[in-house]
Amino acid sequence: MKIAVIGGGPSGLIAAGSAYGAYVVLFERGEKVGKKIYITGKGRCNFTNICDNKTFLQNVVNNAPFLYSALASFSPYDAVDFMENNGCKTKVERGRRAFPISDKASDITKALSRYAAANNVDVRLNSFVSDIIPRDGGFTVKHANSEEWFDRVIVCTGGKSYPVTGSDGSLYPILKRLGHTVVKPVPSLVALNTKEDLSAAEGLTLKNIQIRADGVKPIFGDMMITETGISGPVVLTLSAYVARYDCPFTVRVDLKPALSADELDSRLLRDFGTQLNKQFKNALDLLLPKSLIPFIIERSGIDGSRQVNSVTKTERRTLVELIKNLELTVTGSEGFDRAVVTSGGVDVKQVNPKTMMSRVVDGLFLAGEVLDVDALTGGYNFHIALATGYVAGINSVGTYE
Repeated sequence: MKIAVIGGGPSGLIAAGSAYGAYVVLFERGEKVGKKIYITGKGRCNFTNICDNKTFLQNVVNNAPFLYSALASFSPYDAVDFMENNGCKTKVERGRRAFPISDKASDITKALSRYAAANNVDVRLNSFVSDIIPRDGGFTVKHANSEEWFDRVIVCTGGKSYPVTGSDGSLYPILKRLGHTVVKPVPSLVALNTKEDLSAAEGLTLKNIQIRADGVKPIFGDMMITETGISGPVVLTLSAYVARYDCPFTVRVDLKPALSADELDSRLLRDFGTQLNKQFKNALDLLLPKSLIPFIIERSGIDGSRQVNSVTKTERRTLVELIKNLELTVTGSEGFDRAVVTSGGVDVKQVNPKTMMSRVVDGLFLAGEVLDVDALTGGYNFHIALATGYVAGINSVGTYE
């Protein structure tokens, strides 16, 4: 049995190692395997999330049911055991996120590489695959200036996020030609750009806010102001749910979710009462970060040079509404260059979830981000790559009707 694995990321490496007993060739277009792993989790590589499968699936944004079988075969606990058994000690941090104990993503790559080496995988670097052609009960794989025949092929080429790592979507046209439907890839887990100019507050982190959009449940946490819009944990999460929204669309930020409108109004009254002779623009320091105040004042329509004691009840209520319901217009995202993952890919209806084999082309398997499955931050996407890659690998050496 001769098997080609295309792509040397987490799904490709584990798939190659799991195709026990076969002669496996792993084609990696770059100069080293695991290139995207090195930048995962800011170089620390959050490789899974230690939770039960039900909780895991609640954090999958698109096509969660497709993963039932894969998680049953390779759970988050299996991922930890896998890393430990392949020489990478691990630890679990806040939010059940698992990391290598060294905080070095390279140790995850080494563990996966050891696993592949144990199956004597023939790793070929700088080998770009330009075509896959079904032929004679198998496949001709064209690469570099050559072509080679294989019994089975496992596609693990990723999506389009961080294309500098090699995941640029170049295999989508080939998969389409072979009969697969590719759901349009869009950036996910990515910062959002806004029509409003927030650049004066660039770098500001707003703690414990709430953000929401039509059709999305409110999300609580921290948000960061960027030169072109908003980012931070709550925005990355929101971006996964709004990835396919047509721009522009509105998001609403509650800067003080712990206070009701009436409680916030009372708080403003108290603050203003101790600063009666101050100008309005200088009277919000106790409530809001200084760099954000000019933007809020401008949006409120209240003259910042007025004395606080001249601010009317109606104007104060307008200010309360603004703080509790700050509307921002999303004009787009920072794109694939900055997106953590890709939403979209091969339609999972065309893939057997128990084996990861294509329902369209016998002997062709697909795993990882090339599939139309994506999740929130926290190690879920990396684990999806591992689990689907593992299932593809072990099933690629089996028989099928």
